[in-house]
Amino acid sequence: MPGRDVGSNVGRPLHELDTPALLIDTQVLATNISRTSAIAKEAGARLRPHIKTHRMLDVAHQQMAAGAQGICCAKTGEAEVFADGGIDDVFIANQVVGAPKLRRLQSLAERVRLAIGVDHPEQVESLKHAFFDSRSIDISIEVDVGQARTGVSDSSSALTLARQVLDASGLNLRGIYTHEGHDYNARDGADLATIADKAQTHMLAIAEEVRSATGSSCEVSMGSTPSLLAGVFRNGIDELRPGTAVFNDGSHANFLGHTDWCAATVLATIVNQPAPNRVVIDAGAKALTSDRRGPSILKNTGFGLVVGRPDATIVSLSDEHGVLNVPDADSYRIGDQLQVIPNHICPCVNLYDYAYATSNGVVTDIWPVSARGQSQ
Repeated sequence: MPGRDVGSNVGRPLHELDTPALLIDTQVLATNISRTSAIAKEAGARLRPHIKTHRMLDVAHQQMAAGAQGICCAKTGEAEVFADGGIDDVFIANQVVGAPKLRRLQSLAERVRLAIGVDHPEQVESLKHAFFDSRSIDISIEVDVGQARTGVSDSSSALTLARQVLDASGLNLRGIYTHEGHDYNARDGADLATIADKAQTHMLAIAEEVRSATGSSCEVSMGSTPSLLAGVFRNGIDELRPGTAVFNDGSHANFLGHTDWCAATVLATIVNQPAPNRVVIDAGAKALTSDRRGPSILKNTGFGLVVGRPDATIVSLSDEHGVLNVPDADSYRIGDQLQVIPNHICPCVNLYDYAYATSNGVVTDIWPVSARGQSQ
């Protein structure tokens, strides 16, 4: 960073770092990557992690080394960053619309195996014209299994798109995909398992109809961390695309019942003790995000979990400050540092230019957040 010798922090203990700072525990991260790979293997599915959570080339290459097929991303800019960083198999699990983005896709397709998501005939038509005389790309049809965001909801609509793709030169039908994001609203573990099973059943039925009607192959790709951790998998799921599982966060810790799998924290400094039961830290919404999940298995009661301080609750955030209710402010001192597990790690990472890779309380490396701000 301009004016800062960030690299000089390698080898320093965490208490010597300026705050707020994003920390990644490399040992927990490695365990998370191994666990996710093992879950996919047990399910008989390929693993294609979603990089929107970590946005870091250093982490993506660790995932690839552990057996990931490639990466999944949400934005063309993210795909470009990871292609530049040596990842050669990229799925943009999103609809890509507009002439500027289509030109960028044409360039991307020349250097990586590229797949794009679609859920409307006009999107297919635009891609057909963009790729009719250039290197071909794979197309995956998004299916809405309950989140009510994007995707077709029935086999008839999926089949219409599949036939349109199969009739277009330059486009190859890969299959169907979904983000079963409504599983974040599950009431308990049994409800989560039911949601995951229904989503997979719906996807498998649509894929079979596409295969039967077209004679084409049709892969099935699922993507959600709660459903992954629920461990419910039907035969025939070809690919899993978890994102948050690489780091986990405060919401998933509530689901899991522990914080042992949380690899990412924000280091903050106590800057004030304004009342007997209140302290203030220098990490606010610009350091933690103000996301908080409502009633569900992942419900948050504050704006993050304070590591080692279960009696502390982050009750409010302003831009630069976090306010904690504590039973005894005298047990906290101005200048002391705390680590906070964010409620929602994905947007939190996007707030930082780099993360400190750590092990046993010491900085071991600096990892740029390579795809920070790539929203186009």
